[in-house]
Amino acid sequence: MTATAEALWSRALHVAQARGLLPVHRASLTPGEVAAEVARRGEDRLARLVDGWYYAASYGRARGALSDEEAVRLVAALEAGIGQHAIASEDVSPAETATPASETPSRKRGVDCELCGAPRASSP
Repeated sequence: MTATAEALWSRALHVAQARGLLPVHRASLTPGEVAAEVARRGEDRLARLVDGWYYAASYGRARGALSDEEAVRLVAALEAGIGQHAIASEDVSPAETATPASETPSRKRGVDCELCGAPRASSP
């Protein structure tokens, strides 16, 4: 893995972590699986980075769909968003941002598979 790919991936993960988008069990997941989970939580740019640049740069040592410059710009855009997200969350109390239980996605209720996010069959 190149140092550039490692550093850029680390920056992207930092942003996802700061926004609360990373799955708890991420240590056992591949970058593609982490990116897919983050995309399910509303941020698809990490998946574009992984599929279009990170895998090619890390493992294929080849050019992917995104150039190095495009990958850097994508991560910079993610980082810019975290600044706005951090400012917004500082201005609002946690009680104001909490999701009511009735609006909580099923993933939050623990009924979905932790690996793939698919609904689990209910047991009798």
